[in-house]
Amino acid sequence: MTDDILRYTDLAAAIQMAKATGMTNREIVRELSRGMTYADALRLAKRTSPLLDLSVAEFMRLRRNE
Repeated sequence: MTDDILRYTDLAAAIQMAKATGMTNREIVRELSRGMTYADALRLAKRTSPLLDLSVAEFMRLRRNE
């Protein structure tokens, strides 16, 4: 169900609201990609990373638990 919500959500608006509440890029990336496979997260990164002013590699790095 989460994938359906992301598919029809305006990502730019969601990111803007998250930043307005004080979320960091790391928190946003983890929330957006929670429970996704690597391939799904990579597709999301390609669409979302420009909105977060990140590279795809940085998006995928932030997604990992470190």
